[in-house]
Amino acid sequence: MLDKIMSANYQQQIKGYYRDVFVDENNQILWDTLWRSNLIVQNCNVLMASLMKRHEAMQGILYWAVGKGLPDWDSNNPNRVSTTSKLNNEVARKAISAEQIVYINEANTPTENPTTRLEVTMEFKGEDVVKSGSLSLREFGLFGGDASEIKDSGFMIDYVIHPRIDLTPGIKLIRKLRLTFASGILPEENLSEFFADLQVSGIDGIGDKYASDLNGQGINSIGELVEIDPLNPVGNIPQLKLREFYTKARMLMRLRISIVPLAPLSDYSISNILMESPENLVNVINKPGITPEIIRHLQEELAVLQVALDDAKLQDITAADLLNA
Repeated sequence: MLDKIMSANYQQQIKGYYRDVFVDENNQILWDTLWRSNLIVQNCNVLMASLMKRHEAMQGILYWAVGKGLPDWDSNNPNRVSTTSKLNNEVARKAISAEQIVYINEANTPTENPTTRLEVTMEFKGEDVVKSGSLSLREFGLFGGDASEIKDSGFMIDYVIHPRIDLTPGIKLIRKLRLTFASGILPEENLSEFFADLQVSGIDGIGDKYASDLNGQGINSIGELVEIDPLNPVGNIPQLKLREFYTKARMLMRLRISIVPLAPLSDYSISNILMESPENLVNVINKPGITPEIIRHLQEELAVLQVALDDAKLQDITAADLLNA
């Protein structure tokens, strides 16, 4: 029982976040995931203990490995488990130099002084991984301890399964990963400022009827709606309805999404993007590396808007609006 308590507490103390930026041969950004959480695996605990023990030949972060995973992951999101100790199908790994690992402060700025947070940066050039054609990547992980250039060697630190990326010569994948060894959550990018300025009438279910009650209390925007106490009555709005509106507003304010692939879809409404098939949108975007899996993932993120906003607002907001936010 004590082991379980200690394990749960320890997991709360180590957080991992990653960000992928996918660029073409002209350094034009094709896709930016923004910051997303990853899974810190159990072998990270073993590695940390061995470093504290000064175990012979054991070191910290040494290699960044990438893998193909399984093709059926493109349609079925697999469960990540903390007991994972290697990639499902590793295809390449690159050594991480000491210079590629930096301390960062609370402002996410590199510093020479030791802190409780690290940032690792790595570039995977298509030509370094695949000489011709295309290589599909779906997973990655950091390895340390006694890791070498040999496939699957070393102690896994973290594990990520991501939407399929088709790496080709001329394409570059820039990856950053942050580890924090203290309590708390790293700041995440979102579109809160854009949604904060929208009128409350855009929330699904509010309409003119309830909007007048909210406006009468000085609650005109979604940003103002998330500041209320949903337990305090507002006009004639039923308590359950008020909580529903408040929850939808909070969903919007917390939305994080990679909007870079939307650039060729500037004239598309959010409603149209959600209704279109990923395959058709890939044809419209017509950018190397943008796969149906990436678009499907994007649609899943945008589905929050379908839940929180009414149909008229979904038709009104375009990809350009989000890109210019």
